Amino acid sequence: MHIAPNDFTHPTDEAALDNLESIPLFGECSKAFLKVFAEEFFFGLNMAQKIRLGPLQLPKIYSHLPPICEKLGIDLPELYLEMNPAPNAYTYGDSKVFITVTSGLVEFLDEEELHAVIAHECGHIVCRHVLCHTMADMLTRIGSSIFGPFAAVSLPVQLALTHWARCSELSADRAAALVMGSGDPIMRTMIRLAGGSRAITQDVNLDLYLEQAVAYDALRETLWDRLLQGVAVMQQDHPFLAVRTREIRDWCQTGRFVQMAESLRVPPSGERCAQCGSPRQPGWKFCSTCGRRFDAAVA
Repeated sequence: MHIAPNDFTHPTDEAALDNLESIPLFGECSKAFLKVFAEEFFFGLNMAQKIRLGPLQLPKIYSHLPPICEKLGIDLPELYLEMNPAPNAYTYGDSKVFITVTSGLVEFLDEEELHAVIAHECGHIVCRHVLCHTMADMLTRIGSSIFGPFAAVSLPVQLALTHWARCSELSADRAAALVMGSGDPIMRTMIRLAGGSRAITQDVNLDLYLEQAVAYDALRETLWDRLLQGVAVMQQDHPFLAVRTREIRDWCQTGRFVQMAESLRVPPSGERCAQCGSPRQPGWKFCSTCGRRFDAAVA
């Protein structure tokens, strides 16, 4: 059973997108972006600079992707590994969507945490965030020059896009929690990103860390404090980590989450491809994902 994005989208994500679409000339800016945006540009960079993963190329990493896409009901995007010591993952594209994970991320997280990060990126895909995310990043990198005659409105568009991008991360976190059936791997990942590798942060007290989000909220009680914190986060395309941790912890304690997570659980009895983990459909002799014969599959 698949669920619709509207079933788990964070309210701030919906509100920020409504505000974004109300910006004058946003439609024109979007058309201008699409005119100059060429997915072949990214495809060329990916082919030249990264390693494209698949059932025969680093299959241990790639094997995370097919079951996540199956649960969320999306087509398989391409998956790339990028040499970068900074732990990161991102999703770009429109009609040709791809996910990139960095070498630092793979080394930084355990298998369950890496699965949760890839599920988070697939959450952006199922929520149809990817085009606007690509626009937000290109604006940050290139600035107003990309819009030519619309340069005068590019700054408010950029700020609105980055605000929406922060809100959209909360929806993608929810998608990852649904795939995982728990918010624990997402919260552990936030702690890793905040403090360092497992060797350093494996004994972090989660309750004490969540108290930091409460203390942060207390800083926003006056207008002046809200202004200062607004300036601090204005250029960030991700919410602060303690806030994300608190948000996903609270949502995963709701009955709605429990109900949806249960509906996504895959029965353990289905036959799967031994190479890539994709489920076998009735009558299939070969895996539709990697082409391996199903006489080599395992239950």
